[in-house]
Amino acid sequence: MGQRRAAQVGVGMLGFGLGGLSLIFAFALGCGGGDSGVGNAKLPDGVRSQAIEHEACDESGHKVETVDVNNDGKPDIRRVYDGAQEICRISDLNRDGKPDMFEYYDKTGQLRRREADYDDNGIVNAIEIYEGGKLVRSELDTTNQGKIDTWDTFDPTTGKRVKRERDATGDGRVDQWWTYNGDQVTIAMDKNGDGLPDPDAVITLGASGQAITPPEPGAPAAPTSPEPGAPAAPAAPAAPTSPEPPSPPPAASAPSDLSPAGDAGAPTVPHRGGAKR
Repeated sequence: MGQRRAAQVGVGMLGFGLGGLSLIFAFALGCGGGDSGVGNAKLPDGVRSQAIEHEACDESGHKVETVDVNNDGKPDIRRVYDGAQEICRISDLNRDGKPDMFEYYDKTGQLRRREADYDDNGIVNAIEIYEGGKLVRSELDTTNQGKIDTWDTFDPTTGKRVKRERDATGDGRVDQWWTYNGDQVTIAMDKNGDGLPDPDAVITLGASGQAITPPEPGAPAAPTSPEPGAPAAPAAPAAPTSPEPPSPPPAASAPSDLSPAGDAGAPTVPHRGGAKR
């Protein structure tokens, strides 16, 4: 279904017109082919491909169906068919005449891949991979630098993200490992550059992105409530009063090399309109 091309995908012009509609892409092509960089066995351990790989939605020799969603005389969706089977779809979600979402379907008609340009700068910055119609992983360009820096893994049953790997330094090597547990995310970091998580560089964030500090070794456990009917414990002697109340300890904060918190501490997906043409 068309050659998958490695690109820092400059999605060029999309000519939309209701009669013989033409699709014209100008891609900044690199060497291509193969699957996405996630789990690429040919790369050294810990290294991920940063290339944004765009899969062409090839209309040549196929039936093309167009849809004008808002009745402005310009098609917003182009569906490409192989016989009766839709194989890919190109959408212009913000109605600016340029494509910003690409979807691809398997032989059963289920979604297998989705690419999106969330900031409308003509470069794909999010790729989602589906198996059996279920999201299993994604590749993200969270910094809008035209290269993948974040790789997510999802539970296909629940659709929840269970693991994230990040390249915070931009050298193509994973240096952050995120694991999700309910509303909390634990982030291990490699700050000494050895490719492994540093034991002293681990942080856990709560649902609102606040750092959760574990208790110090040997610290007494928090008091528990007495059982109903149990005699109350004798009151401890009152502590001597001081002229000034003690200052509260400074709040724990996330490491400075983490992106702004969004989804339980996860970097937020770029919003539409961030980059200008």
